[in-house]
Order: sequence, then structure tokens, then C-alpha cells
Amino acid sequence: MEKSVKDNPEYKMKRQGMIIGLACLAVMVFLTIFLMSRYRQRTEKIFTELMEESLLSIHSEALTEMENFLAGSAGADKVEEAWETLNEDEGNVLHYVCNSDGKILAGDMRIFDIEYTVATVLHSQHVKDNSISQVEKSLKKLTYGAPHIFTELEKTDIYLVASKLEGRDCILFSEYRSAKMKNYKAVLINGNRMIIFTLLGCALIMLLFTVRFYMKQQKKVMKGQARYDILSEFSDTVLFEYDCLEKTLVFTPNITTLFGLKEIGPIRPFDSDTDYTMVHPDDVAKVKALLSTIGNNSDEIDDFVIRFKDKNDNYRWVRWIGRLIRGRLGTPQVFLGKISDVQNEMTREQDLREKASVDGLTGALNRKAAEQKINTLMQDKECKGYLLMLDIDDFKTVNDTMGHAIGDLALITLVKLLKEHFRREDIIGRLGGDEFIVFMTNTELASAVEAKGAEILDILAKSETTPHFTVSIGAAAYPAAGNDYESLYLAADNAMYASKKSGKNRIHVDNGQQKKV
Repeated sequence: MEKSVKDNPEYKMKRQGMIIGLACLAVMVFLTIFLMSRYRQRTEKIFTELMEESLLSIHSEALTEMENFLAGSAGADKVEEAWETLNEDEGNVLHYVCNSDGKILAGDMRIFDIEYTVATVLHSQHVKDNSISQVEKSLKKLTYGAPHIFTELEKTDIYLVASKLEGRDCILFSEYRSAKMKNYKAVLINGNRMIIFTLLGCALIMLLFTVRFYMKQQKKVMKGQARYDILSEFSDTVLFEYDCLEKTLVFTPNITTLFGLKEIGPIRPFDSDTDYTMVHPDDVAKVKALLSTIGNNSDEIDDFVIRFKDKNDNYRWVRWIGRLIRGRLGTPQVFLGKISDVQNEMTREQDLREKASVDGLTGALNRKAAEQKINTLMQDKECKGYLLMLDIDDFKTVNDTMGHAIGDLALITLVKLLKEHFRREDIIGRLGGDEFIVFMTNTELASAVEAKGAEILDILAKSETTPHFTVSIGAAAYPAAGNDYESLYLAADNAMYASKKSGKNRIHVDNGQQKKV
């Protein structure tokens, strides 16, 4: 009878269906546990990084305050007084001072002269002995320099960072205790259990809902208010989030205080009516290009620089640094990052570039810089002008008879004269030795160039300063005498030597009319 039941096709079909069902349930359970475990680990890792960055910022400020206090002669050994000067933080951050043996020298836990140690404090927070032992070993090895983060305590929801003070056996601890993190983890774990039980009841159909739920949960967590609460302590940094799916850009509220802007809600960068008044008009296209191509080449951006308008309607350079968060299938989800003011850095770089392009003796542009600027102007199809080449007559004689110091004075005097009598938009450069060039922009008349050259010659002729010198000038029209820099330079050089051969102290202009077409 038993055998006949097992051989029954209906029984076999039910048994196969049960096996398939159990197999599907087992796969669902495995996939659910695996996916949610990875999700929880990744979420906790991101939050841990954010917590540590926030704690490091507060710790650095406290360390600076203590070192500044102890640097004075009156407070060199007053560790407790130095600790008392620290600004109490309302974000659950605790500061205390100990030595390399773990004995606490200053802090709220030193009451009635009872000796407390770092181990005592950690024991009170239910930290395991092996973790405490690792912390004590790290204390003994701690040296002056970069702050040390105690990663071994992260699983206990205690974020601890320490720095050794220079020249003394004192270590400043900063500790972050976050009840919010514990509550968050509890909610996350309970949610995982509910999802697993639900999926077990719905079998294969729930697989699709699990993936969808996971993606929504990930997006919800990354956009949660808890993250903004943690990161709001970065008072000098604006944070942003770009939702790659919804195509919306959101900034933290402190952008209104740092840049003096009105309250900014979610921005949709690719809508035609989007207000971009806070971004320099020349940089709007760069912002759109960044957001539309993020993830194509790299998931991290670390050197994207544009200009933001501040509260005084002045544009300041800012740098965007961000990281792309992808979904389980590799689809771009959220682009997170911060915006920092780098105006001073960009100004210094600009100053260095300008110094590198200027001749150290005369203040004129050096040969390379002058050539680059002239070539840039020539890229405009509407560009017209004259390239003037000037050479001091008998400059070798001036150097040989009066000395190189007087020769240098002649070069400086000539550049000063050129800057005074040419327009600000004209380019003045030194080719080397006693040769100089001037590119007169937006000039088409040869008579205007001849008049300007005659003016320079007349001033030098009437000058009573030492040394007295004259110059020979050659000028060539662009593009008539030369349609690129090399050919124009050659035409101006030939014109200058024509002035030399004609007796010096004069100007010769090549307007290109004598050239054969």
C-alpha cells in the first residue's frame, strides 16, 4: 500500500512541487540574507566614515585649543586648565586627557581624586577586554603627529580618536557616543527580519519585490535626515547630493550662510527654466556636463573647480569632491560630495602663473608668454592688428662704455615708456637682450602705427635721462603681412632691419601691400 502511494503520479507531482517550492524558498532566504547583510555592512561603513570625519574635525579644533593654551609659559604644565578651555560640544562628543599608560589626567570622570583610566571608561561602556587591550597597546605606541582612529571600537558604537601633544606625555581623546546609531541598527535588523519572513511566504514573486525594496531602502537611507544631522557639523563645507534617477540636485542648508544665497530647494539641472544665478555663466555647461557623465569614466570626482557667487555678488572659486553610489546592478543611484572654497588657492596659482610669464628685469611679458597671448588673439577670425619689433640702437656700446647696470636701466626705461603710451589691451613682450615686441590689437591703419612709433621716437629723442638712447622700429600688419605668428614675426623683423639700414632711430611699416598674392 505504501509503495502504491509513492508510485502514484499525483503524489510524485506534489512531492516534486514541494521540493521545487522548498528549493525556491531556500534560494530566496539565501539571497535575502546575503543581500541585506551586504546592504547593512555597506550602510554601516558609510555612516562610520561620516562619523569619523565629523569626529576628526571636532578633535582637531580641540587639539589646537589645548596646544595654543599650553604653548604659553603660564600654562605649560596646566593640563586640566587647558582641558577646561575646550568648547563643550552638544553633539555627544567627549574630550579627556590621559598619559601613555592610560591614566586619565583631565576630564569629567576625574571626581574626588579617584584614579580613572581609559580601560575603566571603556569597561563602563561594556567594551570587551580584548578590544581594551588593543587600545592600551595603541596608546603606548602613539607618537606625535596625525590623529589615531581606534577602528577596533566601531562595532561597539563608540568612535574614538586620539592625538599625542607635542613634547609631553599627554594624549587628547575625543569620543563620540551615538544612541542614534544603535536605534538605527535595531530598526535595520528588525526590518531585515520582516522582509525575510515576508519573502518566505511569497516565494519567487517576492524576489522582485525584495530587489525593489532594497533599492528603495538604499536610496532612503542615503537621503535620510540622520545623515544631515551628522554632517551639519561641517560649518565650513557645503554638502550636496545628486539623485541620478530623479535628476535632482540638493545642497545642505549652510550654503545659504556661506554664500549668502536665498533658501535653495531641490534643483533640476536639466530643466530649461532652472535658475543658475549662483553659478558663473561660463561654468553652467561644466556643471551639466559633470552631472550627465558621472560614472562614465570614474565614480569619484576630486578636482572639479567652478565659480560660485557669494553674498557680495562676487564670484569665488570652489572645488567639488564627490563619490558615486551605485545600486546592486551597477546602476548609478546617488552622487554625494562636498563643496569647498578654494579662492585663495586659485589666486595663488594665478599669481604664480603671472610671475612665470613676466620678464624679471623689465616687467614685460617674456617671449613665450607674449607669443601665447598673441596666438590666442589670432584665433579670432575678426582679429586685425600690427606687430611692432623694437631694438635699441647700439646697445652693445651702451653696455661696453657705461656698464651693464646702465644698460639694464635703458631696458627698464623703454618698457616703462611702452606701457605708458600703448593701450592696456596691447601686448608688450621682451624677446631677449634689447629686442622687444608690441602687438597693437584692433588696429588697421598703417598711419596710426606710424604715428605711435613716431611718438615713441620723439619722446626718446627729447629725453634727458641717463642713458640717452634711440630705437629702431619695424611693424607688420596682421593678417596682410603674415597670417600666423611665425610669418608675422619675420615680416616685423625684416621691417626693423630696414629701419636699421636706413639710418636707425626710425620706423618702417610693412602693411602687406608689397606682397604678391
